Amino acid sequence: MSQTPGARPCLSVVMPCFNERATIREIVKQVLDSPWTAELVIVDDGSTDGTRQILAELTDERVRVLLQPVNQGKGAALRRGFQAATAEYVLVQDADLEYDPNDWPALLAPLIEDRADVVYGSRFMGSGAHRVLYFWHSVGNRFLTLASNMVTNLNLTDMETCYKVFRRDVIQGLDIEEDRFGFEPEITGKVAAAGLRVYEVGISYDGRTYAEGKKIGWRDGVRAVYCVLRYSPRRLRRAAAERLQPSSIDEADVELAEALDTLEEADNYADWIVDLFAEHLHGDILEVGAGHGTLAARLARYGRLTACEPSPRAAALLRQRFADDPSVEVVESDAESLTHQRHFDAIVMVNVLEHIPDDVGALAHLREGLRPGGKLIVLSPAFEALYSDFDRRVGHHRRYRAGQLRSRLVRAGLSPLDVRYVNAPGALAWLLYARMLRRTPTTSGATRLYDRVVVPVLRRVEDGRRPPFGQSVVAVAQRPPA
Repeated sequence: MSQTPGARPCLSVVMPCFNERATIREIVKQVLDSPWTAELVIVDDGSTDGTRQILAELTDERVRVLLQPVNQGKGAALRRGFQAATAEYVLVQDADLEYDPNDWPALLAPLIEDRADVVYGSRFMGSGAHRVLYFWHSVGNRFLTLASNMVTNLNLTDMETCYKVFRRDVIQGLDIEEDRFGFEPEITGKVAAAGLRVYEVGISYDGRTYAEGKKIGWRDGVRAVYCVLRYSPRRLRRAAAERLQPSSIDEADVELAEALDTLEEADNYADWIVDLFAEHLHGDILEVGAGHGTLAARLARYGRLTACEPSPRAAALLRQRFADDPSVEVVESDAESLTHQRHFDAIVMVNVLEHIPDDVGALAHLREGLRPGGKLIVLSPAFEALYSDFDRRVGHHRRYRAGQLRSRLVRAGLSPLDVRYVNAPGALAWLLYARMLRRTPTTSGATRLYDRVVVPVLRRVEDGRRPPFGQSVVAVAQRPPA
């Protein structure tokens, strides 16, 4: 690589990598030959073709290799790489040979001159050589860029480009949620919502064919369209404003109290939920967010239960309910404080994680509260498309896809054993009743009907099956043995 006047090592190059045995040696050489490279952070996303063995041979002290325990997607790899970056600027470099590091000086110039916070490299405005490949792939890229521009009010020519360069403080300050190729529209929407200075420069492009290892497919295009809408700046700002409403905590507590009261009538549902993960319960068990004790009474059958509840109102009800039960200890505390002091064989969180702003941080604290080999069980509402006004009122920050929940568990240092959806008919009912009709789904009459008529049938239908969607997602993860 030619030397560039004024070049200095100021780049953290983050390289997501999955099954790139054919190209990894050459692209690493090109990156390390650049005078701009301060460090190369390679995040291997579960490669199985020998790529990891090649990475193990790298000896340059500027290289750090981070290994994902399972394949999670490009967005998940970038999220981990960004947080590990330490240089002044952070650049995304794919592990194939489609993008040329000789374009770095043009990408860095607006940042070094303090004219930009983020720079995109456009494949459609460059004067360099471009390999001629798929027409419809090009049409798809341009369509997604147009859709993104319509909601972000930016005038990019190539939103889907790999080459994006950020000031390190900028990218580390943005919360990346998408695990796969939805990262591109997500980061663009969040950059626009933050009002950052965006520049675009032309780059060369040597695209590869699917036979040569190209991985993005039509499903990723469909997801990208959804992400363009989900991460529109208007929606992001509105969600942030709603979370800051002063009355939201009191409103959520009132709504939760009413919902928990109605669940007291749902014996069949409570039995079903506990049966989903009962085989993992033994010894010292912690229930996080025990509420009014509906599940606690059932969890205590499997071991010594500590019912942890931060709400003084709910904790008082728990103490009254279990005053004569020596197998249940009620602790009025947040889980983080408790797990600093004690360790458990199993920790259960049912409809709690979605209330916590920093869910990965919370999961990491719970991991420390598990004994080696201990199990964490999480059940949370599924699918962001089902997020309703009721979710907002009870304080839900999000709903989860199975892949998102799995990714958060891995990021917290846990090993997922099983992540799956449950209650497929409930998802359809929620979509109609709570999302479209904007009705409260936990009224007493509706809950009794659902519990007595639907749940017994539902348990038989889903027994031994894994529905492709559901109202909830349940995960069992393990703290790795010492």
